[in-house]
Amino acid sequence: MNLMGAIFAAVFFLGGSNTSTVQPIVAIERTVFYRERAAGMYSALPYAIAQVNADISFHIKQGKNN
Repeated sequence: MNLMGAIFAAVFFLGGSNTSTVQPIVAIERTVFYRERAAGMYSALPYAIAQVNADISFHIKQGKNN
């Protein structure tokens, strides 16, 4: 039980620290999204698709470099 508790605590700690690290970046992107959506530039679906496309491209490139 102690080992399972330690693993549980470690997973939640790492998840929380990763979330707090990414939070400022997400906040900036969200502000830009709200501003551009209010201006009528595009809807949420194309924005989400572009975000996923950029992330996938980044991960593919990172995989080839390692």
